[in-house]
Amino acid sequence: MIRHLAVALFVLLAAGPAAATQHLPRLVLVLGDTSYLSEEAVAEAGAALKTGLGEYTLEEYSLVVLANVPLAAVPREVLEGLPDFLGKGGSLLLTGGPAAFGSGGYEAIAPLLPFRLRGGADWRVNPFKPVLLLQASHPIFAGVTFQTIGTLNDMNPHPGASELARYEGGGVGPVGVGVGRGAIFPSPLIAELGVGSGSVLAVAFDLGAEIRGGWGSGPQFARNLVRYLVERSPLQPKPRKKP
Repeated sequence: MIRHLAVALFVLLAAGPAAATQHLPRLVLVLGDTSYLSEEAVAEAGAALKTGLGEYTLEEYSLVVLANVPLAAVPREVLEGLPDFLGKGGSLLLTGGPAAFGSGGYEAIAPLLPFRLRGGADWRVNPFKPVLLLQASHPIFAGVTFQTIGTLNDMNPHPGASELARYEGGGVGPVGVGVGRGAIFPSPLIAELGVGSGSVLAVAFDLGAEIRGGWGSGPQFARNLVRYLVERSPLQPKPRKKP
């Protein structure tokens, strides 16, 4: 009996530091429009939603979301840390709107984008057209039905990116661009790019506005995006000692 008690005491003493350590869920940093990402939706991916770095470093976040936010409003430590964050396997989600991409001054992070900016303000109001899924089996589209899209950030495809969806209408270029007068060119809507060991996924429409406007599958699409990108990232918070 005494021997068993001694063994149990030894095990408890050896596990002391580990037992006093708090293991945290994955972390998702959302900057900009948080309306379409609830804490519950992020929790479904085994993560916690944060709107600022707080006590954590950028490399402790699995996913960073820039949601229709101008680059000038992104904290310097986040902006300057993105290349290293992606290099270590982090995931980055960019969603569009009048304050995103070219309209949000994203030229400074152009090498990280899965689209090619056309320069300057690119938020456009176009005729409502269907969304063409180019890779319908991609996990982010599971259980999602798209409504027609009329407003988007008008950009070019990135040759090195994987284009997942496209605005059916495309766009009309100026005279002298492409073949003939007023040549039609594609307008990508959703694309993915590998940067370092990380993943960048971008959506060229205002996801928050579409959901608030009544897009029934929008919340599911947002959950799919978070789950997919969190699962792709190996980054996680360092254990904290319990208070």
